[in-house]
Amino acid sequence: MVSLLKRRSRSSRTTRKIPAPWRIRGGKLLDRLGQLGLPLGLGLVIGYWISDVGVAWMPTMLEVLSIYLVGALLLILVGQWLKGKVIRAADEGGGIRKRTVILLVLALVAAGLRLGVFWAEQPTPLTSRDPATLQESFALDTRQYLELDREMERLLRSIEGAELFAPNRPRQPLAAADESLLRDSWAALYDGAFALDQLRIFYEDWYRFDLSRHQRDRHVRSYLLTFAAELALYEKSLRFTRLVLRNPESETFLDAPHPDLDLPEHTFSRFRQEFQGTRDQARVVAGEQYLRWLDETFHARRLVRQWGLERLWQSVETHLSTIHGVGALERANQTVRADLQLVKRTVRRTWFPAQKRVAAWMGEVKTRRIGQYLISPEQLRVTERELEPGDVLLSRKNWYLSNVGLPGFWPHAILYLGDPEKLSQRFDTAEVRSYLAGVAREELSLPEYLRRSYPAAWARYQAGLHGEPIAVIEAIGEGVVLNALSEAAGDYLVALRPRLDAVAKAQAIIEAFDHLDKPYDFDFDFATDHALVCTELVWRSYRGADGKDGLHLSLVKVAGRLTLPANEIARLYAEEYGSPEAQFDFVYFLDGRERELRAVVASEEAFRGSHQRFKWDIFQR
Repeated sequence: MVSLLKRRSRSSRTTRKIPAPWRIRGGKLLDRLGQLGLPLGLGLVIGYWISDVGVAWMPTMLEVLSIYLVGALLLILVGQWLKGKVIRAADEGGGIRKRTVILLVLALVAAGLRLGVFWAEQPTPLTSRDPATLQESFALDTRQYLELDREMERLLRSIEGAELFAPNRPRQPLAAADESLLRDSWAALYDGAFALDQLRIFYEDWYRFDLSRHQRDRHVRSYLLTFAAELALYEKSLRFTRLVLRNPESETFLDAPHPDLDLPEHTFSRFRQEFQGTRDQARVVAGEQYLRWLDETFHARRLVRQWGLERLWQSVETHLSTIHGVGALERANQTVRADLQLVKRTVRRTWFPAQKRVAAWMGEVKTRRIGQYLISPEQLRVTERELEPGDVLLSRKNWYLSNVGLPGFWPHAILYLGDPEKLSQRFDTAEVRSYLAGVAREELSLPEYLRRSYPAAWARYQAGLHGEPIAVIEAIGEGVVLNALSEAAGDYLVALRPRLDAVAKAQAIIEAFDHLDKPYDFDFDFATDHALVCTELVWRSYRGADGKDGLHLSLVKVAGRLTLPANEIARLYAEEYGSPEAQFDFVYFLDGRERELRAVVASEEAFRGSHQRFKWDIFQR
């Protein structure tokens, strides 16, 4: 009975089909040949390379190795198939054996290696040059690298001691000299970085040259030059950024567009992202390790010395020493901040248009007395008889939503020109002509100088606006424009006269013409001049500089930005009143009376207290 059960049990199992003896013997032979071939082939390939008989490891040896690996693995697979060990028997669960899957994956990897070798064999601008031409180009490019590195180093050392970048300097607006220093330094550094980056890119295919003896010199030379350029870019950009970040106004100024330098907006943030990001930090770390390995394995520094390139190696070491001196924590911080530049630009591109639309809408919406102002045309004609070109005007128009977001009673500042005839009469002096002769190299009046320098703007100025003479320059929602006084005034108007000579006022007017047609600055940022608000136009026009007397209008911090509300000019007048340091004289004041729907001529004393008024004038008058 037990014997019968055993026979039934054996018959119920799925029996494995045993291959023919010749297949088993053949399979074992092929399997052994394939398994033996793998280490033998690898040993032969490595032996060829170590012996360095002139056979390149890449692509020649890698190509042989990949083909050999594919062949050996296929032999093993065929051997396994002949032995019947490719598919598991049904009683073992069926399916392809794990060993077979591993062999197939290895075969695919070897085939992929062959494709990679094929890709590496494709010529590049670096590898397509013959050795003699490449050596000549390398010598020229090395000299260019050393010269660029030296000039950028000289530039950085010259500005590292500048007062603008003093570590404990309080936050303050950039002076004209500061802007000039920043602009010139940035242009020179950016040009040098661009040239260095072109060198780095050209030689970054160094790895396509083999380390065997007949290509080792090209491999080491190309690697050393591209790594030197990479280090110079990283080190110089890191040092320059550290300086700029000491003064937030400098960072904002550099990120503004500079058409005269052919630099678009956000150039500085892209500069940081391009040369100080995670990729660049990884290149520095990995590149240093590879350089050490080249020296330890192939005595690269000795070879470089024999080739007369010791200065290039020393330059690399100098850069590495400077980079390590910055500190790993600070470099990591700079890396993170550099990588975030793209995010900041994306957020700004999303937020700023919405902010601009809302601000423009608020500047156009008037809730009451639409189209009517308290100051009459007759009052403006009387006022104009009191005004002189160069006067600073403050104005206010009630009931506009934009007044909500502007601090203080006075929201708007204007630079008065008068009509072309009045402008000509005021500045027809020997001092102004002498100044313009020094600028233009010939005897000119101020109107002639403006006409030659700004022909389109001068034509608009002479043509007038809607039958009225143009008399002011102001920054409004449409940008920096020439306008009639009736358009610029409104419900309140005061005129202040700077205590400056005719030359300083002529310089201010020329400066204002230089800003015409620039857009309105909805960021209210005084760090840049590519877009301006009303008070910034006055501030920049009358800002002092070398060879130019000016007004000292201190900026105040509003919402984290240094700016100049128009109400601050009224407050400054009140604070300086009666002192020898007073910068303005009072000229004329038209004070609105909302409840009476008119404006009246008011006294200097009334104006002196106007900066303390509540901005919603309807509640007090």
